[in-house]
Amino acid sequence: MSSKLAREAGDKGGTSTSTKELRRDKSREDEVESWFDRIVKQPVRLRYQKYFVELVLRRKPLPPSKDGRHIPLRAAHDSPLEDERRGHPYVSNTIRSSRYTIWDFIPKQLLFQATRLHNFYFICIGVPQTIPGLSTTGNYTTILPLTFFIILTMFKEAYDDYKRHKMDKVENNQFAKVLREKSNGSHDGAKHTLDFLKTLTVPRLPWKPRKARATFDEVHDPDEDEDMHWEWIKWCDITVGDVVKLKRNDDVPADLALLYADGEDGIAYVETMALDGETNLKSKQAPRGLRMCSNIPGIRSCAADFVCEDPNRDLYDFNGRVTTNDETSPLTLNEVLYRGSVLRNTTYAIGLVVNSGEECKIRMNANHHPNAKKPRLERYANQVVLTLIGYVVLLSVGVSMGYLIWHSNYEVNAWYLDDAYVGFEEIIVGFLIMFNNVIPLSLYVSMEIVKIGQMIMIHNDVNMYDAETDTPMVCNTNTILENLGQVSYVLSDKTGTLTENVMKFRGMSVGGVAFTHGLDGPREGVSLDHRRMSADHGVKDSSRDMKHEKISITVEDRGLAPISTNATVSHDRPSMQQRSSIGGIPRSSTQGQDGFTSTTELLKYISEHPSAALSKKARDFILAMALCHTALPETTDNGDIKFQASSPDELALLEAAQDLGYLLVQRASHSITLLHTSVDGEQSKETYEILDVVEFSSKRKRMSIVVRCPDGRIWLLCKGADSVIVPRLQQAALASRKSHEVRRSIQIEREHQSRNEQTTPRNSFGGRPSMTLRRGSSMDIRINPAAKSAKLDVPKASYEMAVQVRSMDTSRERRSGLSALDNSAVDDDAAVFSRCFKHMDDFAMQGLRTLLYADKTISPSEYASWKKMYQDATTSLVDRQNRIETAAEMVEQGFDLLGASAIEDKLQKGVPETIDKLRRAGIKIWMLTGDKRETAINIAHSAQICKPESSIFILDSTKGSLEAQVHDVVVDVRTGCLHSVLVIDGHTLGQVDADPTLKQVFYDLIPFLDSVICCRASPSQKAGIVKAIRARIPSALTLAIGDGANDIAMIQSCHVGVGISGREGLQAARVADYSISQFRFLQRLLLVHGRWNYMRTAKFILWTFWKEMFFYMMQALYQHHNGYTGTSLYENWSLTVLNTLFTSLCVIVPGIFEQDLKAETLLAVPELYVYGQRNMGLNLPYYLRWVVLGTVQGIIVWFVSWAAWSRFAKMSDHGLFALGDLSFTLGIVFTNYKLLILETHYKTLIVAVSFTVVVGGWFAWNGFMSSAYSDNLSPYDVKGGFTSTFGNDPIWWLTLIVVMAILTVMELGYKSIKHTMLVAGQWPPWKRSVRGVNGVQNAEELDVGLWQALEKEPHIRERLKRMSDGSYDDHDEYE
Repeated sequence: MSSKLAREAGDKGGTSTSTKELRRDKSREDEVESWFDRIVKQPVRLRYQKYFVELVLRRKPLPPSKDGRHIPLRAAHDSPLEDERRGHPYVSNTIRSSRYTIWDFIPKQLLFQATRLHNFYFICIGVPQTIPGLSTTGNYTTILPLTFFIILTMFKEAYDDYKRHKMDKVENNQFAKVLREKSNGSHDGAKHTLDFLKTLTVPRLPWKPRKARATFDEVHDPDEDEDMHWEWIKWCDITVGDVVKLKRNDDVPADLALLYADGEDGIAYVETMALDGETNLKSKQAPRGLRMCSNIPGIRSCAADFVCEDPNRDLYDFNGRVTTNDETSPLTLNEVLYRGSVLRNTTYAIGLVVNSGEECKIRMNANHHPNAKKPRLERYANQVVLTLIGYVVLLSVGVSMGYLIWHSNYEVNAWYLDDAYVGFEEIIVGFLIMFNNVIPLSLYVSMEIVKIGQMIMIHNDVNMYDAETDTPMVCNTNTILENLGQVSYVLSDKTGTLTENVMKFRGMSVGGVAFTHGLDGPREGVSLDHRRMSADHGVKDSSRDMKHEKISITVEDRGLAPISTNATVSHDRPSMQQRSSIGGIPRSSTQGQDGFTSTTELLKYISEHPSAALSKKARDFILAMALCHTALPETTDNGDIKFQASSPDELALLEAAQDLGYLLVQRASHSITLLHTSVDGEQSKETYEILDVVEFSSKRKRMSIVVRCPDGRIWLLCKGADSVIVPRLQQAALASRKSHEVRRSIQIEREHQSRNEQTTPRNSFGGRPSMTLRRGSSMDIRINPAAKSAKLDVPKASYEMAVQVRSMDTSRERRSGLSALDNSAVDDDAAVFSRCFKHMDDFAMQGLRTLLYADKTISPSEYASWKKMYQDATTSLVDRQNRIETAAEMVEQGFDLLGASAIEDKLQKGVPETIDKLRRAGIKIWMLTGDKRETAINIAHSAQICKPESSIFILDSTKGSLEAQVHDVVVDVRTGCLHSVLVIDGHTLGQVDADPTLKQVFYDLIPFLDSVICCRASPSQKAGIVKAIRARIPSALTLAIGDGANDIAMIQSCHVGVGISGREGLQAARVADYSISQFRFLQRLLLVHGRWNYMRTAKFILWTFWKEMFFYMMQALYQHHNGYTGTSLYENWSLTVLNTLFTSLCVIVPGIFEQDLKAETLLAVPELYVYGQRNMGLNLPYYLRWVVLGTVQGIIVWFVSWAAWSRFAKMSDHGLFALGDLSFTLGIVFTNYKLLILETHYKTLIVAVSFTVVVGGWFAWNGFMSSAYSDNLSPYDVKGGFTSTFGNDPIWWLTLIVVMAILTVMELGYKSIKHTMLVAGQWPPWKRSVRGVNGVQNAEELDVGLWQALEKEPHIRERLKRMSDGSYDDHDEYE
């Protein structure tokens, strides 16, 4: 077993990183997205690890230990225990999540900043510029602003890392009770320490809820002896081998082997939300040989030796052994408490530290020192920068060659230019410096201002404020705001993110009769049978014929209609398949309606007919709910009884049993006491002896309990998924046949649904369109008349188009209720099976989770023989779990069916609607959770991750060859699926990752899947899936959303991380890039603010480059007239403040406030989100069109100005400043007019004020310059120029007006032509042939200009608004 421990630890991975590991894992790293990282960074990293870390620093990878990690249990150790792998003491319990230290921050940041493309470019320009004689625009105009900008960026990064250091310090300085030897004066010292600690309020841990605060005991711990006592020790000072004492609600400071717990049979209960996201309590039990370790004397007298596996990431497995008094017992997950857990429902527990610090499971699953996130647009901006660098170089070379030609033709013959020749190297460097502002440094400074403004706009959006919890939306970073508009994958946690994790018992099926529980009344009169239907989502065009020219907008209401289940499951059918309808769980089944009777009437029936067959069945079913569990009752201070259950499901079942008359009042290790309350209020206590409990496991999918009833009979109760209960029934063949009939009926409905879905029109990325444009035969309509006659044609709700009803055989129940029930039908197994399975499907259709209950009576002799086998299995040291399951399998046969339960796992408000909108936006939704498979699949159905037409494929390593399973999935997916969903668990994923060939095939399948459900996934596996998506689909942008500490690694690995301020604490919200309080706010964050910020940032970058190209085109053309000597057309001071004072607001204001479409339109038509996904706002072709435009407009300005100045209507001032100031004025006025007036769609007072201030400020600047300059012999005769000479020349002003008129006519003419062709369906001209089927265009294919025009139509605007907020009425029509 020792060698096995070492081998398993080696397989799971140690704590050190070797060269081979780096090379093996690099395909999973984020860096594969960048060619620079692949070609340069990764080889350098490998060589650094190999030659410097391993050779110079001698830090070689740790080998696995020979015989596991040996940790003796001693009250005190003479010296720290030594790690045989290192030859040094074990690592400390200190953790560090910060990226930098005080020593490496500056070199790392300088290297990071210098390798950014724009910074590298400006360094290459700024350094030569400082050399005297090379620059005509000053020596420090580039390097000083660049230095300031880099320092500011480094300061911001330092502040962010400082906050991480503070969080680490809070955790490392938590206190825990540790067994220590007393020193001299220890009583006084301990008293002073205790008095000091009483004054402290311990800062809550990052993963703890907002209201939770830790305080120290005020009472001195009496457990001590002459030499030893419990001492408060900081977490960072705890070491491997220490004995730690925990009290109720304490956080576990390190990985502990449980020595003692004061619960019955040494059981302690822990909460593991921070580890796996599960809110249910887990039981841990101390080994039987260590029960004496309840106090200090017992610990000192116990000589035990622990052997544990080497540290690894596997949260769901632990292998070890403990030897006490020559008796060896296994040490498994059941006896270990991981760091990050919280002790619950246990007064105190004692444990031995086996892993510390960064070797704890939770830390090994953490994403250590994640790389800084970069905006996706930066990649495209870098492409633009590269083209501009090439342009600047070519332009500089060209004008330098022009100088050489001018020199040979003119300069050598000019006597006054003797010895004035400038070398080619100097002249080309001078031109590079002159034209370097084509790539302005102000772009990056202004970008920071824009992003701060965008962050404030998002933060102040009241539509993402949750009034119930008083929680606003919070931006933790403004670096990647535009990434919100380009997301392709959303990877979501389940518990606390999609669900509220609140379970409610809603119904049951007993004896072939369905009962509802806790429902107030019918929901808008909708019957249950009428909810069983096949939805036809085809779009009905009921618009009237218009004249020859028309534009018809067809809108499909995408509210989630209740529909039947759908999934094609490749292996086992889940125990229930959830559906959901808009607004939550349908609640139409009430007392006496549609064959569903309330439990109130059931209790009355039992009271009136106690000997009836149904009464007996119902009593047994309620008893089974009250007995078959592992929960504990707890009496509060006011005398109420609350339950501490291992799962929310158990809690819901116990509360339902209480409502139905059976209250759990006491549970001991071997007995359960129930308080029975009859309908008339009589109470009596019943005690059941617990003989054995076979707990639930993901493999068994069931739980069983054997009890001795008060009448002496031995009763076996079992609950579980229908897929495992049905084959174990006494009438298994009959039950299977009836189950197959029900499934077949469902399959027929599903096939009908799929056929309807396949005939539905699809948008450009495979989804059903929200809107389509259908044009008439004549397309010569202008937008206004067409819009006036446009009509939004909305089909009726899908359930009115095609309804297929499976009625239930409950006519007699409807007519007369339970009183007229034929009790003989209760004993008819065929009828009970058939109706029970139908009821289960009805429950599932309401979004409820179902379980089957079964029972049987065991004879004493049968139980005695089985008990011996089961006892041997539970005490086995080898293959214990498999032997337990084998023994349980023998007794769990021949059951009688008791009935089925239905539990509501309540989703957060708006989850299905949000997921539907995100999917219509072209975003794929994945769910990564630590919960078991059945729960994950159920929630996926309820949340609409699994659609009615979905094909579900389950990969399970226990179901045969994984390679064959993956191959089958690949074939099925690639041959064509309407919507494919893959389900895989963490163990299977681990096996896939271990096989390189299988791993390659599996991850190559990722781009073809619509959704993936990964259950039982560890935090590191969640992060690994994210990295795999980024590696296989570099163009995809991922977003992770979660609320627990176990989601942090996934959040940090994604391009965008969103945390939810939920029940699991605030750590995810603090670490994430953005924080929201509810999942439903994600649709507004992405569809509205994401698209706006992408559009704003893209326009900001595009417009900035356009204006620089526009301005410097005139500067370049002027070189022809000055002999290519580098003389500037523009006056130096004006040029210096150009991007600061006069052309900054025209890009900053739209960058913060622009809204190309209204929020209501973006929410009503999510397909418009593809604008960012397809990078339609900033790409190379689009940029080149703007470059050509800037070039043409710059040429027009220059030649008209030059003509007016020198050739035709000559000005009175022939100085260079008059010409340059005219060109400069035209540049400033037209730039602001074009960008703020012509291009900005959302015109507000801020836009008008900005335009007025800038244009007016420029002329004020001219007046200031005219008076501030002194007389000089410079080519720029500024003194009095604007006020006395050219400023009074009408030709100068006429030229200004003529050029502005020419440019404005060009702009308005282009927009008019585009408008006309757009309405006629001929825009863009190069895509005229792509018009869809029958002239129909999907919403995402329509130009933004058409949407802007449609928004002006009141009827359409009102309809879009109502669709966006969910208040749309199917019967509303607008003519």
